[in-house]
Amino acid sequence: MLMDEPFGALDPITRARLQQELLRIQHELRKTIVFVTHDVDEAILLGDRIAILREGGVLAQYDAPEALLMHPADDFVARFVGMDRGLKLLALRRLDELELAPLDGETGPRADGSTTLRDALSAMITSGSRSLVVVGTDGTELGVVTLDALAGLAE
Repeated sequence: MLMDEPFGALDPITRARLQQELLRIQHELRKTIVFVTHDVDEAILLGDRIAILREGGVLAQYDAPEALLMHPADDFVARFVGMDRGLKLLALRRLDELELAPLDGETGPRADGSTTLRDALSAMITSGSRSLVVVGTDGTELGVVTLDALAGLAE
Protein backbone atom coordinates (compact mmCIF):
# COMPACT_ATOMS: atom_id res chain seq x y z
CA MET A 1 0.00 0.00 0.00
CA LEU A 2 1.24 3.50 -0.79
CA MET A 3 0.35 6.32 1.60
CA ASP A 4 1.47 9.81 0.56
CA GLU A 5 1.37 12.28 3.49
CA PRO A 6 -1.88 10.74 4.85
CA PHE A 7 -1.78 12.62 8.17
CA GLY A 8 -0.34 15.92 6.95
CA ALA A 9 -3.46 18.08 7.27
CA LEU A 10 -4.68 16.79 10.64
CA ASP A 11 -4.59 18.40 14.05
CA PRO A 12 -1.95 16.95 16.41
CA ILE A 13 -4.38 14.94 18.58
CA THR A 14 -6.14 13.29 15.63
CA ARG A 15 -2.79 12.73 13.91
CA ALA A 16 -1.32 10.93 16.95
CA ARG A 17 -4.45 8.81 17.33
CA LEU A 18 -4.39 7.76 13.66
CA GLN A 19 -0.67 7.02 13.78
CA GLN A 20 -1.26 4.64 16.69
CA GLU A 21 -4.17 3.05 14.84
CA LEU A 22 -1.99 2.55 11.75
CA LEU A 23 0.65 0.86 13.93
CA ARG A 24 -2.03 -1.42 15.39
CA ILE A 25 -3.37 -2.35 11.95
CA GLN A 26 0.14 -2.91 10.59
CA HIS A 27 0.99 -5.18 13.54
CA GLU A 28 -2.19 -7.16 12.94
CA LEU A 29 -2.09 -7.43 9.12
CA ARG A 30 1.70 -7.47 8.54
CA LYS A 31 1.41 -5.85 5.09
CA THR A 32 4.03 -3.66 3.43
CA ILE A 33 3.25 0.05 3.46
CA VAL A 34 5.31 2.65 1.65
CA PHE A 35 4.68 5.77 3.70
CA VAL A 36 5.77 9.14 2.32
CA THR A 37 6.28 11.92 4.86
CA HIS A 38 8.46 14.98 5.39
CA ASP A 39 8.04 14.62 9.16
CA VAL A 40 11.12 12.83 10.54
CA ASP A 41 9.42 12.11 13.87
CA GLU A 42 6.53 10.45 12.05
CA ALA A 43 8.94 8.37 9.94
CA ILE A 44 10.80 7.24 13.07
CA LEU A 45 7.56 6.33 14.82
CA LEU A 46 5.97 4.46 11.93
CA GLY A 47 8.86 3.13 9.86
CA ASP A 48 10.76 -0.14 10.03
CA ARG A 49 13.13 1.26 7.39
CA ILE A 50 13.58 4.90 6.39
CA ALA A 51 14.88 6.29 3.10
CA ILE A 52 16.18 9.85 3.19
CA LEU A 53 16.41 11.43 -0.25
CA ARG A 54 18.52 14.36 -1.32
CA GLU A 55 17.26 16.94 -3.76
CA GLY A 56 16.66 15.29 -7.12
CA GLY A 57 15.58 12.03 -5.50
CA VAL A 58 19.12 10.77 -4.78
CA LEU A 59 19.22 8.29 -1.91
CA ALA A 60 21.23 9.68 1.01
CA GLN A 61 20.63 6.84 3.49
CA TYR A 62 18.34 3.83 3.83
CA ASP A 63 18.31 2.28 7.28
CA ALA A 64 16.37 1.25 10.35
CA PRO A 65 15.30 4.23 12.50
CA GLU A 66 17.78 3.41 15.28
CA ALA A 67 20.71 3.05 12.86
CA LEU A 68 19.73 6.25 11.08
CA LEU A 69 19.74 8.18 14.35
CA MET A 70 22.90 6.61 15.78
CA HIS A 71 24.96 6.65 12.58
CA PRO A 72 23.84 9.25 10.03
CA ALA A 73 25.63 8.64 6.73
CA ASP A 74 26.79 12.27 6.41
CA ASP A 75 26.15 15.86 7.50
CA PHE A 76 23.09 16.14 5.25
CA VAL A 77 21.39 13.19 6.97
CA ALA A 78 22.47 14.41 10.42
CA ARG A 79 20.95 17.84 9.76
CA PHE A 80 17.81 16.26 8.28
CA VAL A 81 17.12 14.07 11.33
CA GLY A 82 17.92 17.01 13.62
CA MET A 83 20.16 17.99 16.48
CA ASP A 84 17.81 16.25 18.90
CA ARG A 85 18.44 12.81 17.40
CA GLY A 86 19.58 11.51 20.81
CA LEU A 87 16.13 12.32 22.20
CA LYS A 88 14.49 10.76 19.15
CA LEU A 89 16.52 7.63 19.82
CA LEU A 90 15.11 7.51 23.36
CA ALA A 91 11.59 7.53 21.89
CA LEU A 92 12.27 4.17 20.19
CA ARG A 93 12.70 2.18 23.40
CA ARG A 94 10.51 1.51 26.42
CA LEU A 95 11.33 1.16 30.10
CA ASP A 96 10.31 -2.51 30.15
CA GLU A 97 13.09 -3.23 27.60
CA LEU A 98 15.82 -2.08 30.00
CA GLU A 99 17.69 -3.94 32.68
CA LEU A 100 16.41 -2.04 35.71
CA ALA A 101 18.27 -1.34 38.93
CA PRO A 102 16.91 -2.89 42.16
CA LEU A 103 14.40 -0.83 44.14
CA ASP A 104 16.48 -0.35 47.32
CA GLY A 105 13.65 1.56 49.02
CA GLU A 106 13.24 3.99 46.10
CA THR A 107 10.12 6.15 46.49
CA GLY A 108 10.37 8.64 43.64
CA PRO A 109 7.95 9.25 40.80
CA ARG A 110 6.52 6.20 39.02
CA ALA A 111 6.16 5.26 35.37
CA ASP A 112 4.56 2.33 33.60
CA GLY A 113 6.92 -0.09 31.86
CA SER A 114 5.42 0.82 28.48
CA THR A 115 6.67 4.42 28.86
CA THR A 116 9.24 5.46 26.26
CA LEU A 117 12.68 6.41 27.53
CA ARG A 118 12.10 9.91 26.15
CA ASP A 119 8.91 10.29 28.20
CA ALA A 120 10.71 8.83 31.24
CA LEU A 121 13.46 11.44 30.87
CA SER A 122 10.81 14.15 30.59
CA ALA A 123 9.10 12.87 33.76
CA MET A 124 12.40 12.97 35.66
CA ILE A 125 13.12 16.52 34.51
CA THR A 126 9.57 17.69 35.30
CA SER A 127 9.59 16.14 38.77
CA GLY A 128 13.15 17.19 39.57
CA SER A 129 14.07 13.56 40.25
CA ARG A 130 17.11 11.61 39.05
CA SER A 131 15.19 8.31 38.98
CA LEU A 132 11.83 6.69 38.29
CA VAL A 133 10.25 3.61 39.82
CA VAL A 134 9.08 1.42 36.94
CA VAL A 135 5.81 -0.44 37.49
CA GLY A 136 4.15 -3.25 35.56
CA THR A 137 0.61 -3.20 34.19
CA ASP A 138 -0.62 -4.70 37.46
CA GLY A 139 1.09 -1.99 39.52
CA THR A 140 3.95 -4.15 40.80
CA GLU A 141 7.24 -2.35 41.16
CA LEU A 142 9.72 -3.78 38.64
CA GLY A 143 12.80 -1.72 39.44
CA VAL A 144 14.35 1.70 39.02
CA VAL A 145 15.73 3.60 36.05
CA THR A 146 18.09 6.48 36.69
CA LEU A 147 19.09 9.56 34.76
CA ASP A 148 22.64 8.20 34.59
CA ALA A 149 21.37 4.93 33.10
CA LEU A 150 19.49 6.81 30.37
CA ALA A 151 22.52 8.99 29.64
CA GLY A 152 24.69 5.87 29.37
CA LEU A 153 22.50 4.41 26.61
CA ALA A 154 23.89 6.91 24.11
CA GLU A 155 27.46 5.66 24.58
